[in-house]
Amino acid sequence: MNSQSQTIAQKKSKARYWIMILIFFSTVIAYTDRSNISVVATTMMKEFGWNESQFGLLSSAFFLGYLLLGIPAGWLSDKWGGVKLLAFGVVMWSIFTGLTPLAWSFLSMLVVRFLLGVGEAVNFPSHTSVVSRWSPTHSRGRWQGLNMSGMAIGVMIATPITSWLTESIHWHASFYFFAIIGIIWAILWLFIATDDPRQNRLISSTELEELTDVTEMHEKNSQSRTWVNMLKVKEVWGLTLTYFFQNYNWYLYLTWLPAYFMKARGFSLLKVGIYGMLPWIGAFIAMNVAGLISDRLAKGRSLTEARRIPVYVSFIGTAIFMALGAYTPNQWMALLYITLSVTCLGINFAMFWTLPIDIGPKSAGTVSGIMNTSGTIAGIVAPALTGFLIVSLGSWQYVLFVGAALALIGAVLTRFMISANRVLD
Repeated sequence: MNSQSQTIAQKKSKARYWIMILIFFSTVIAYTDRSNISVVATTMMKEFGWNESQFGLLSSAFFLGYLLLGIPAGWLSDKWGGVKLLAFGVVMWSIFTGLTPLAWSFLSMLVVRFLLGVGEAVNFPSHTSVVSRWSPTHSRGRWQGLNMSGMAIGVMIATPITSWLTESIHWHASFYFFAIIGIIWAILWLFIATDDPRQNRLISSTELEELTDVTEMHEKNSQSRTWVNMLKVKEVWGLTLTYFFQNYNWYLYLTWLPAYFMKARGFSLLKVGIYGMLPWIGAFIAMNVAGLISDRLAKGRSLTEARRIPVYVSFIGTAIFMALGAYTPNQWMALLYITLSVTCLGINFAMFWTLPIDIGPKSAGTVSGIMNTSGTIAGIVAPALTGFLIVSLGSWQYVLFVGAALALIGAVLTRFMISANRVLD
């Protein structure tokens, strides 16, 4: 092979491309494993004799486990490396996904869902730690955009796959299927990924040179901080606070969107199955495009400006389209506005999960774990508050108005709280 052919081969086989693609799929798997239970909710409640209140507690059990390990998972990723911890997390949550059909009582199911949440808490902080070691500054946004877009794909594919397996075989089948996929992923991940690029069997000398600055930065000794001390840094607690307002609307849509389309807008279940994918397709596109645009903006502006501009667009766009969705009497215009709202919401995920790397590359796992704890609290509050508003006020309009107001608060906080300055490490 001549030198030109070798150069082309190296460009086509960059190790970090494989690592980022696998991280994307870990997020897809995480979201299929956490959301497939909602598809078979009616079937499970009928089989076990549970009511809606009991089934809701299963979601609470998941988030409790997710909440408890969020910060420790980030700290462990920075201390020991995210590769093995992510593999451990995927194996753990895959095991408990596979054990879900074997639960023999409500209490045992609560334990299974709790431990599933513990395993999934590892995913985002671990992969953020890995990205910080494998991504130069100018490409962080696009990779985190790709990685986070796995959430939208996971939501989209969980329903048809779970429905088909349930109809064709049994509701147990989807849990076994997704569990096996997770184990296969973990084997591939451990074969391909390393925390240190220099130890990777697939990396070329050319790619290693591209990552020299990142590798040297991670080798430098720096004063270690506890996560409590990190919370005293404005950039960290500002990011954490603002992320609550982002995730509130994400979990509102994730939990209640099908019910909104059917009960408030009169769509049939079949139409929801078809058109209900549009918002998540929009979010998938937005997450990837936002990362690319932010990285491009960073070449001509300060890094803080390059991150803030998409965040402004995301929060303000989310608020505007939520309000329009609340006001319009037409079901198809409501579908359009809500799709645009979720699309705008997707922009922020690329930014929020890039900022921990900007703030402190060597502490990215811990910072993202702290931030994600706030997002998890929003995930507990949003579904419960939405249900309360619907029952007490009898209108979905108030639900959307509250979400729009919180998005505007997020936009204001962005001006004062969001910064990409490297203040850690």
